[in-house]
Amino acid sequence: MKLFARSANLGPKSARVRPVFGFILLLTVFEAGVVYWVNSTPPPANSTALVRPTVRPTPPARPGAVLGQDAVEHFTPAETAALIRHNYPAGVPGEGIGVTKITFHYRTQLPDGQMTTIYGRAYLPDNGQGNLPIFAFGPGTTGIGDECAASLEKPAVANWGSYDSHMSAYAVQGYAAVTTDYEGMRDTQRVHHYMVGELEGRALLDAVRGLRQLTQSKGRLSPDSIFLSGYSQGGHAAFWADKIADRYAPDVRPLGVVGFGPVMSVKQTLADVTHGANINWFGPNVLRSYTDYYKQTYPGVILPARELNLAANVDSHCIDTDLSYWGHTPAAIYTPEFIQSSLADDISTQYPQFGKALDDNEVGAVSTSSAKRINQGANDNVVLPAQQAVAIPKLCASSTGPVQLVVYPGTTHYTAMLRSFGDTIAWMRAVADHQTVPSTCS
Repeated sequence: MKLFARSANLGPKSARVRPVFGFILLLTVFEAGVVYWVNSTPPPANSTALVRPTVRPTPPARPGAVLGQDAVEHFTPAETAALIRHNYPAGVPGEGIGVTKITFHYRTQLPDGQMTTIYGRAYLPDNGQGNLPIFAFGPGTTGIGDECAASLEKPAVANWGSYDSHMSAYAVQGYAAVTTDYEGMRDTQRVHHYMVGELEGRALLDAVRGLRQLTQSKGRLSPDSIFLSGYSQGGHAAFWADKIADRYAPDVRPLGVVGFGPVMSVKQTLADVTHGANINWFGPNVLRSYTDYYKQTYPGVILPARELNLAANVDSHCIDTDLSYWGHTPAAIYTPEFIQSSLADDISTQYPQFGKALDDNEVGAVSTSSAKRINQGANDNVVLPAQQAVAIPKLCASSTGPVQLVVYPGTTHYTAMLRSFGDTIAWMRAVADHQTVPSTCS
């Protein structure tokens, strides 16, 4: 009260302010005493009064951490058989069991240390079998835009590969099959960086890690039997995943790698638009990706009119409309100078920065012990057979495991998976059983 009495002797304005200040000061002293008592005096037994629990921050999700399951679908044996026949009209051995499909999203780590989220899908046979080998699969090109993510595919509306069919076919063979989108898909904050091998490989390796965490797969997976695989762009992802596994995901140790018409060289795939490859859209997609990822511009590759609104035009077309939009004639997309350098297989001389980015994403020499197999269609006009003829010697020179190239007569890019299905299953079983498998290397 004396504090208030003193303040009454001040001027009229002070008389209104100081009493309030004195009350606040008194309250502060009281609170300080309470805090001191809480910190220095043990609380009474069975009492929680004035005790504040310690709040520990949640650790960040590690690469491969599953953040949630988005959908679980159970296909009956009849539904599974019908699904398989989308791609395999005659069916496959082992039909007669159902398949459970789990869509989930998980973390992957970017080279700069940031984390991003990717969507994956797992396919498990409904026979209760355990010790399932893992078949991790990278899908082929579906597009760069968010709506083009393979996990959003609806084959009845737009068939980008009918990947539910392929994965179910492997699941009924006794595999835990898992496939993935790629970095930037279904992510409005990021571009899908198409044909950046490091990112594709990480996505596939983290999909395997995610598969291991699903409640539906617990106790059912073989710890030592992992096969990385992929079709076209997905083959590029699979070989890159094998290339970086020891460094990025040492807990994922591939026994084998299978590519179905895989992209082994981004540069050669692009140059081959002038050698008969019917993928006029490939260059615009790569330019869109590399311009954003490497923060570089690459002038003189495509015509100025095609450079206008390149990002919007690439992002708005998925693989089912790419061909019709970008056409079949290289001269309608690429500059005469780029066409000439492609015909001469000399892109890097005239376009050194672009050539370096392309070379940085070549599979190249993969110094790993995994067995490797490439299934190539002789009539493939997307990834030309000549590309594998260049890739195989590089793999042979560095791999300590067997390397096999199988070229299927009369087979296109789109039928390579169907044609090689039985051979691929037999090859993976032989590798898993540690049998000797053929090698193309002399």
